[in-house]
Amino acid sequence: MARVTGPATEDTPRWLQPWSLDEGSDRARSLFAQEFGGEPGTVVSAPGRITVIGDHTDYSRGLALATVTAHRTFVAARRRDDEAIRVVNAQGDALRGPGRRWEGTLSSLEPGDQGWPSRPAGIVWALTERGYPATGLDIAIDSCLPSRAGLGSAASVIAAVGLACEAAWGLALDNEEGTIELAEAGWEAESAFVGFPGGRLDSHAVLRCREGGAALLDFATAPPTVTHYPWYFGDYGLRLLVIDTGSRRPDWAEAYARRSRDSAQAAAALGVPSLRDLATSGDALARVASLADDTLRRRAHHIVTEDERVRETIAALGGLGPAHDRFSEIGTLMLESHRSLRADYDASTPELDLAVDTAFGAGALGARLAGAGFGGCAVALARSTAVPAVADEVDAMLFAKGFARPQFLLV
Repeated sequence: MARVTGPATEDTPRWLQPWSLDEGSDRARSLFAQEFGGEPGTVVSAPGRITVIGDHTDYSRGLALATVTAHRTFVAARRRDDEAIRVVNAQGDALRGPGRRWEGTLSSLEPGDQGWPSRPAGIVWALTERGYPATGLDIAIDSCLPSRAGLGSAASVIAAVGLACEAAWGLALDNEEGTIELAEAGWEAESAFVGFPGGRLDSHAVLRCREGGAALLDFATAPPTVTHYPWYFGDYGLRLLVIDTGSRRPDWAEAYARRSRDSAQAAAALGVPSLRDLATSGDALARVASLADDTLRRRAHHIVTEDERVRETIAALGGLGPAHDRFSEIGTLMLESHRSLRADYDASTPELDLAVDTAFGAGALGARLAGAGFGGCAVALARSTAVPAVADEVDAMLFAKGFARPQFLLV
């Protein structure tokens, strides 16, 4: 695996290495000192999220299996004695918004998407709306987590700033119940403040998944329940190879919102509160097939079958059969998930399709787009020894077809 940790050249795939906790904390602390002077009162971090299987199910009260990345967002913060909120973002110049720095006040926070500052402002707003005592803050943000890749980077920023608020304000939320509270506030920041109609997957995954483990999130209730599972992949010489295509449809946010509306309309047409409620009937797919509208029928078909794929993946992950057979089955389920997201949900892109097909052809057990789709990243399940060859082939194929060269990271 020396190829993975070595420097990238023009002829080799580009690998995104995670920062250690010390390095990330030092970066955030240094940025804070440069912008605000002195030492921060707290330095915290939050990971990204990778969906193993189960995308576009959370807003239909479905199931998702997720884990977290070693790549994280780091936040250094210090409490102020006034209402001022001052935020510097090391990546701000590359993101939509005012550049690296934004300033506001607690009393002036108003819902609305103003680019990257809406995420840190949104979680401050959400916590104050929940009645927590708040003061001004100086906040410095730095991250090694790629943005716009389908890895929950926005939720990671919100979560990290939320943890900083908890520490700076002394909210006593450093326990399981408090973590759920922060996750719910994070979802409110994204949905009510920013105005993005997403489900609860990202906010709960980045805060409630455990590093080195998998988490089954069940959205039948709000907040969702989380069941933790050991992450056996590494024990059997397997890794998740994340392929960031570096592209995203310009209309991806509206496309996501349309899918959420389609899901609700399909449920209404079938006379159920949500598509998850079809799981209790023995003829779910037959009922879905009865929908007259082709778009709603395909959307519902994805969600119903994706929930079942999550259940089958959990069964294979904890099964007693030969490891090779169980992990090959998980790979097959990932491929089926991608085909469903492509054909039923229209959420894939030519780059993602090529990355998935090439990874599988190069020896991965399975692959799929991960996250909302419409660009971003794919994830492949591969033996550790096969990872360099899979990355080489995907990199070469995307380049040969005229697409931007991808970046890679490992989970």
